Amino acid sequence: MQGMQLQGVIHQGQVYHGAQGYGHPHSYAQQQYEFIPPQMSTNQIPPAQLHRQPYINETRDLIVDVWDSQLEQAFDQIRETIVDYPYVAMDTEFPGVVARPVGNFKSNTEFYYQTLRCNVNLLKIIQLGITFSDAQGRHPPGACTWQFNFKFDLTDDMYAQDSIDLLTGSGIDFDRFAREGIEVATFAELLTSSGLVLSSDPPVTWLSFHSGYDFGYLIKVLTSNELPSEEDDFFELMQTYFPQVYDVKYLLKQTGGALSEMCGLNKLGEDLEVERIGPAHQAGSDSLLTSHCFFKLCTDFFPDGSVEKHCGVLYGLGKDKGGEMGTVQNGWQTNPAITPSTPSGAAGNGVVQNGGNLCQFPSSPSAPMTRSGPQPGLYATGR
Repeated sequence: MQGMQLQGVIHQGQVYHGAQGYGHPHSYAQQQYEFIPPQMSTNQIPPAQLHRQPYINETRDLIVDVWDSQLEQAFDQIRETIVDYPYVAMDTEFPGVVARPVGNFKSNTEFYYQTLRCNVNLLKIIQLGITFSDAQGRHPPGACTWQFNFKFDLTDDMYAQDSIDLLTGSGIDFDRFAREGIEVATFAELLTSSGLVLSSDPPVTWLSFHSGYDFGYLIKVLTSNELPSEEDDFFELMQTYFPQVYDVKYLLKQTGGALSEMCGLNKLGEDLEVERIGPAHQAGSDSLLTSHCFFKLCTDFFPDGSVEKHCGVLYGLGKDKGGEMGTVQNGWQTNPAITPSTPSGAAGNGVVQNGGNLCQFPSSPSAPMTRSGPQPGLYATGR
């Protein structure tokens, strides 16, 4: 059976193949979305990106791959590590962006949150990477990064094809994810009791890069529920589970133009002369690079603890207003400069209903979509 590739009917949380094509509304959890057809097939990816990149020896020493059979052992080690290394850098990989609402939105952040919410509610997390450090950025001896690989089956689960192509080219073995991947419910139980989330002593500080989607997936995992319809309720959950968070992409806005907020994680690492260990677009390597970039930023731009006033702000959401745009209806334009960290397909035509908001999809099949006006970053750009 071929993978669903975004075509089918959603019913009671399950994916089914259907005769309806793209451009038709589908229902999920009492809401309707129009799915985005794939933008890029495997034969359009440059050949160099299709070869899986094996870990180098240094990566094996620092990054631990965790599958279902190793999950409890990994959390035993993490509970010991977190005591002396309570700074946790985090990254996720997920199957792209498959639906995008537009309509009447009062601000960039409202639009961005509703886009995030409908996609996180529809899709499944693929991989989570967490890297441990102390307050000076020093890692524990030996392994410092755990990379959790979740059960994901291309024959049953929903995804954007170009995202799967990118992740495959970065070394993701989806056959193994289907066979040996971690069950999300079991992971949630262990994470809740690990000392990583909720109130803890010492308090855990989470480090991230353009992490609205990352924390969205973790909130969904921890609560076993869909994300709330209101952004304020989402941030209440953030305060409960992740009371101390820094978003490195938001910090770039505070550097006085020395570093561009539009750059992705790879480019930031190059600008800060921070070396990447392991393949890009794998969560373990990305979380390790995020950790190193955060502490380099603190040294270069936030002396004497001045970074603390930026705690709790996620790029493009909440307190990061990114520019109010007034009420905009269907104010779309194409903008090749704004791309998702995990690429998404382009959209077909159609108008559907999404939680009380109209959802319209432009006809251009070749370029990412964004609204006119100030851009807080529609997607996590170029991790």
